[in-house]
Amino acid sequence: MPSISAHMIVADKVSKILKINSDEFIRGNLLPDIVDTIDSHKKIESGLYLVPDIDYFLNNLDLTNDLYIGYLVHLLLDKHYLENYLPKIQPNKHVFLDNTIYKDYDYLNYPLVKLFNLDAINIEKILNNYNCKISEEKLKYNIDCLKQKTEGKPIYLDLDSFSKFLKEISITISEELIKYADKYNIMCIHTR
Repeated sequence: MPSISAHMIVADKVSKILKINSDEFIRGNLLPDIVDTIDSHKKIESGLYLVPDIDYFLNNLDLTNDLYIGYLVHLLLDKHYLENYLPKIQPNKHVFLDNTIYKDYDYLNYPLVKLFNLDAINIEKILNNYNCKISEEKLKYNIDCLKQKTEGKPIYLDLDSFSKFLKEISITISEELIKYADKYNIMCIHTR
């Protein structure tokens, strides 16, 4: 799964594309990684990785609620990252097995925040106001990752290609949300 900076970048871009001006939407984009439940991603096999079962969530989340629309955006980013991005940059290699990719996230979090002009202080304020049961420890860890400045050279990820992926996938996810809104008649995307 991609880093918090990646999730917050996509949240920001999708919110601008679809005109979702909601703190709940931003909170939802982190919720799957901090919610206090065992199967927050409901994974199924896809190639080398287990990916979120999007159909399951389309049928089980209240997608008239901005928090859960954000939740879905998080899962869509995870799915695309695991099915489309990682296999291109590291074909036939499961990059999570040696945990090196997590160090890559550490190296790229701050450069991504700067590149995309994210307001980490405002994001922290938004993320510190959940109205549901979450792991405070996981929340604190993610916020700390968003603000950290770790020096080093990534092994698997490249800032240029990863940032390009995040820009492109934000458009794709926005288009998917509109498609799901039309198909399931459950989201208020068109009325914004």
